[in-house]
Amino acid sequence: MAGSARRRARGRQSLPDRRRGEDGHGRRAGAGPRPVGHAAAGAPPGRWRREQSRARSNGAAAAVRSAADRDGAAMNETSAFAGNNSAFLQAGLHWLRLLLENRARKLRPPQPVPAPAEPPPPRPRRLFWIDWASDAAAEVCQPCPRAPPAEDTPEGAAAKFEEAAQRRPRPALAALSQWFGLSAFERNVLLLCAAMELDPRFPALIAGAQEAPVVAAPTFGLALDLFDAPSWDALSPTRPLRRHQLIEVHQSGAAALIAAPLRIDERIAAYIKGLDYLDERLLEIAEPVAPPPLPLPPSHEALARRVENWIARGQPTTLVELVGRDRASKRDVAAAALAANGIALLEIPFARLPRDADAIERFANLWEREGLLTPIALLVAPPGAEPAGGEPPEAARPAPGWDWLLKLAGIVILDVGAPGADPAAHLLEIGAPTVAERRALWAEAWPEGPEPDAEALERLAGEFTLPASRIRLAIDGAAAEAGGAPDVERLWSWCVRRAGGALEGLAERIAPRAKIDEVKLPAQDREQLDRLIRHARTRGAALDAYGFSAMANRGLGLAALFHGESGTGKTMAAEAVARELGLALFRVDLASIMSKYIGDTTKKLRGVFDAAEGGGVMLLFDEADAVFGRRSEVKDSHDRFANIDINYLLTRMEAFGGVTILATNMKHALDPAFLRRLRFVIGFGFPGAAEREAIWRDVFPKAAPVEPLDYAALARFPLTGGSIFNAALGAAHEAAAEGGPIAMRHILTVVRAELQKLERPIPEREFALLREVTAKAGQ
Repeated sequence: MAGSARRRARGRQSLPDRRRGEDGHGRRAGAGPRPVGHAAAGAPPGRWRREQSRARSNGAAAAVRSAADRDGAAMNETSAFAGNNSAFLQAGLHWLRLLLENRARKLRPPQPVPAPAEPPPPRPRRLFWIDWASDAAAEVCQPCPRAPPAEDTPEGAAAKFEEAAQRRPRPALAALSQWFGLSAFERNVLLLCAAMELDPRFPALIAGAQEAPVVAAPTFGLALDLFDAPSWDALSPTRPLRRHQLIEVHQSGAAALIAAPLRIDERIAAYIKGLDYLDERLLEIAEPVAPPPLPLPPSHEALARRVENWIARGQPTTLVELVGRDRASKRDVAAAALAANGIALLEIPFARLPRDADAIERFANLWEREGLLTPIALLVAPPGAEPAGGEPPEAARPAPGWDWLLKLAGIVILDVGAPGADPAAHLLEIGAPTVAERRALWAEAWPEGPEPDAEALERLAGEFTLPASRIRLAIDGAAAEAGGAPDVERLWSWCVRRAGGALEGLAERIAPRAKIDEVKLPAQDREQLDRLIRHARTRGAALDAYGFSAMANRGLGLAALFHGESGTGKTMAAEAVARELGLALFRVDLASIMSKYIGDTTKKLRGVFDAAEGGGVMLLFDEADAVFGRRSEVKDSHDRFANIDINYLLTRMEAFGGVTILATNMKHALDPAFLRRLRFVIGFGFPGAAEREAIWRDVFPKAAPVEPLDYAALARFPLTGGSIFNAALGAAHEAAAEGGPIAMRHILTVVRAELQKLERPIPEREFALLREVTAKAGQ
């Protein structure tokens, strides 16, 4: 049993290990009740990194000595707390045992024991001058009455218990009583309930001290009889014992509250023993957010300092709104700032938060209790916290489903897209690190071994807008796959494979197989396509090194329009661009995104862009004319919100850090103002004879068995690139049915069917060759 207890104890940390201070709980000795979320006085991770940085500048030896001193002080403090807490509990349990035994004797006094039969008189004996059978001898041998030791009286035990409560570091129950504002009577009730979990003898003692000996659990009535200065309001729902769920009242049927069994909460019992861990009801829904393993970039470090200052004020309620679309960067800044104050950040998805009023009240009281016991802060991203494009700031006001978060005690951090949740909240706008900062983070996190060249780091920093935590995760993940230090290509591939994970379900992933040389365009349009690729590769350097990112935040995106009739190669060109840039390609069907419900289209578009903000993704919006038609005059609310959808999409495209390609069959249907905001407009016209011949020459795979073909004759048929591919594939099926290579007759047969499908005129003169070949084959 002892071995099992020791193993369980090793799985949980003692209080001073987590919250170190002069009193063992991260509080100043003699301080008043601790505000919710007050920082511990230990060495948190954020401050530890800054101390490490200063120590490296002063020499490795000084850092080692400093770390050794901190470790030694922590061990001494842990040992002192464990001794004080054990002595305090032993004194309290001893006092309770005396009280219960005294009360049991009063309820059930001992019955007189019948005297035994009188023994025969002893034989007279003399020793020296005393006759031991005489009355004089009895007087000499009568023991002197002695008072019991002071600690064996309830008064003496109570004094020793109160003396142990004043030791430093303070015992857990003594500190808990101060933080929650418990009276002496309420503290004693909590100790009485905890005794059931600390000493197996107490159920029998408690049963013997009550009128109904079958009740082996403490009751409020028993506490009123045992302790001085009883208070009838101790079990009120508004008092700490029940409000903060320190004890549970098991009242059933018509039983009176005063006779209902009481039980201490498991988390509180463990805390009194010296074990500090988060309540399992929060662990089931909360996800800890670890501070970034790398130092924050300068821009984020300055923002983290502001959050540190707000938290250091120790207000009972601190509400912070983190504004921006880069959720990963906001998490890094918040976690680092809180860690510097010794506070753990917990993120709870909004879907896991309670909905009904009773559950919300229980959660709020539980969260306030945990905030008093352990330094924690809540991070939550409420739905609808970002207004639709073009909407006024009032659209960011909280909905009735989550406005209660604004009143939650402790530190609450809202991850919102726009400010306005609460006028009294602290606002902080956080964006992604700059290209230069990301380049420095990649260089610092790079594993030992050959360092990457500057161009590779520049491209990584320019494409992937990752904060410090994600950069370390990417390097560790790629190193695990490579079995050692990863190279740039493997690292790039690792980032791209995970870049579009959040887009699954919002867009269709297309594997880019087409090559740029397979795209047949006129020279002018091909030059536009090549420029698009060059700009995408050097976008980070152009915006950062040349200062455009500091001057503006709109109009910096790479948005291109591919226009032309169906089958001219728009999707194929998008695949080729994605493959050339090494990006994941996602196709978004705008026709399916459009919704008749007001605001629903904007919501879907926001989800697409937010999921692609991390980089490594190219977005292909198909059927663009379904959204980007000419904006109409506002005649009703539907027209107004339709224009809002267009404005929102244009704004997100201009600010998007990747490549956006729009494909349409009807360029003339687009608004001219929309075309002005595009960087590239590339036409995919009907291919001429030269382009068609080049397409025919490249359409068959190298592994396909093909007889010599007359490509010039095939180029005379008016087909687009898509139709040529369909004809080549159909010819392969015809040849496979015969079991021979692809021949001219197979291709002409399928070409004729393709023209009929497209309702285009069939040049019979061109098909004379088909009749001649067929006649020769029949001879």
